Amino acid sequence: MTHLDKARTAIDAALVRRYLGGMQIVPVAPAHVAILSSLARDCFSENFGHLYPPHDLMAFLADSYAEAKLAEETADPAQFWRIVLDDKGETAGYLHCGPATLPHTDANPACHGELKRIYVRMSHQGQGLGKQLLTTALTWLAETYGDAPQWLGVWSGNLRAQAFYATYGFERAGDYKFPVGNTLDDEFILRRQPRILGAVR
Repeated sequence: MTHLDKARTAIDAALVRRYLGGMQIVPVAPAHVAILSSLARDCFSENFGHLYPPHDLMAFLADSYAEAKLAEETADPAQFWRIVLDDKGETAGYLHCGPATLPHTDANPACHGELKRIYVRMSHQGQGLGKQLLTTALTWLAETYGDAPQWLGVWSGNLRAQAFYATYGFERAGDYKFPVGNTLDDEFILRRQPRILGAVR
């Protein structure tokens, strides 16, 4: 068993059976791809859809969350995907981590990890699920990459998310442009040093 497999096994053993108000965090399986695609589109649209012209939003959703693309990404052993199902089996949120690919000179995909996506449906917010997903992400990053820097990108206008990440020790380390169709968003690059702050909080 590889180090990556051991990290996944340890996290799953601790978290797959953990419930939050009837919700369960589970690994994304091939059977989940269709509902993950729908969930990802819904979450992005309800949080950020109002920011973009309709043609830009539709182009982004079609490209980023196509079932074929997600099937390939979720099958990649270097990527860490989790989906949240509520007590009725409906989707509530999801998480995606992997090698760091943000455009920062210090980000090294060979030995640094990145929190790439973390979303909770608006209907399921306020129940502690976001904190549980972030803890799950930080655990995987620490188990997989040790004390290497942990990275994420966040929209510059999302002050609530920035404050949330700051409580876990993330600090601004740079900026970049994130394309949504023909729209270019101003994004912040955040970085966390787990060897200073502890693997998880």
